[in-house]
Amino acid sequence: MEGTHNESPIPAWVRAYVLQHLSAEQLAAILDVAEDGIITVNAEHRIVLFNRGASRLFGYEPAEVLGQPLNILIPPTYHQSHPQQMEAFARGPVESRRMASRRTVFGQRKDGTLFPAEVTISKLYSQDQWYLTAIVRNAEERKRYEDALIQLNQELEERIQLRTAELAERNRQLQEKTTENEMFVYSVSHDLRSPLINLMGFSEELEMAVNRIEELLGDPRLPPDIGEALGQLLQGEVKESLGYIRTAVERLSRIIDGLLRLSRVGRVEYRWQVVDMERIVQRVIAAHHAMIQRNQTEVIVEPLPPAWADPDAVEQVVANLLVNALQALESRRGGRIVIGSRPGDAPGRFLYFVADNGPGIEPALLPRLFQPFQGKAGSNSGHKKGEGIGLAIVQRVIERLGGQVGVESTVGSGTTFSFTLAQPGESPPPPSHHEKEAPAHPHKEAPA
Repeated sequence: MEGTHNESPIPAWVRAYVLQHLSAEQLAAILDVAEDGIITVNAEHRIVLFNRGASRLFGYEPAEVLGQPLNILIPPTYHQSHPQQMEAFARGPVESRRMASRRTVFGQRKDGTLFPAEVTISKLYSQDQWYLTAIVRNAEERKRYEDALIQLNQELEERIQLRTAELAERNRQLQEKTTENEMFVYSVSHDLRSPLINLMGFSEELEMAVNRIEELLGDPRLPPDIGEALGQLLQGEVKESLGYIRTAVERLSRIIDGLLRLSRVGRVEYRWQVVDMERIVQRVIAAHHAMIQRNQTEVIVEPLPPAWADPDAVEQVVANLLVNALQALESRRGGRIVIGSRPGDAPGRFLYFVADNGPGIEPALLPRLFQPFQGKAGSNSGHKKGEGIGLAIVQRVIERLGGQVGVESTVGSGTTFSFTLAQPGESPPPPSHHEKEAPAHPHKEAPA
């Protein structure tokens, strides 16, 4: 038996009043109407009081148990230990306590069946001997609820573990698929680089040959009609075709460069540290000073709290977003760009943003902006530079840094790109398996 409190369920003055003013018959009548079982034993552990509530619980009539040892109501398992516990309680300082706060108490009915019980025990000294009174309540209903709750908790825990294992396996498969895709893109892009270089070289040689032919057309020994025909051919179809070839080669080169940058994002190793965001932003602005001056753009930098990230990765993100905003303002002189921050929606996060007052983006294009080759179609300026890789790189980098990207835009008013990063002291996300094989220092990428 274990105690949880020292207060008697019946105050001492009430017990004294009852003993002084109520007869045994009156007391018995009062106790018999109680729903709970009330059982009193004397110093010899024999039952001297057994009300009707106890009869309903145990199945005995009072006459069958009065004068009998208390053990007839207790499971045999506790027959040896229970008397010692009663003696210890009777001689101790505590007047009343709830029994079995750390385990379930059981009573034994007349037919031998057991039932869980809630028992509060108190003691009373009278005529130089002690009496122990137990108030017994059937706890079967509560026990059923507790068992059901335990069962539900176990089932819920098993389902959570199963679901967690499934999500972990899916994440592993997704990571493997992502790695495979990155390696495939890298391999294909790398393999395309060699024939592309050949095309660039051959197109330059063709251009040099065309220039040489133009020089030869001035030779007076060449018949005029042939010279005129060759001149028209060079100035028309040949030079136009060479222009198409050069444009296509340059575009293909940009696509391959963008794919290579995108594939490398997931393979570089990040150096986690406190990043001075204001210093990063000022460095990016200085690197793009000429473009800012050419566009006559005002760039405002608000106070930026430091973040917990990789400085080179963050600089790559800021550079891409700044170039994207500057390109949005190419057709609108006197543009304005604001780089600032505010507390993130999630605890331990800062939200950083790059906002411009450019022409904005059509709502239908917003969901596709961060997909490779889609950012160009949704450009907020309609410019043709780049191949739509920059925003895809931004999203990939920020996700690897444990953050999220976002965009808000209003046609005619401007666009705001945002990303979240952890506050200093926050733990970085665990590195993926392929990061361990990456070079020691990340490769800085130019904005796409």
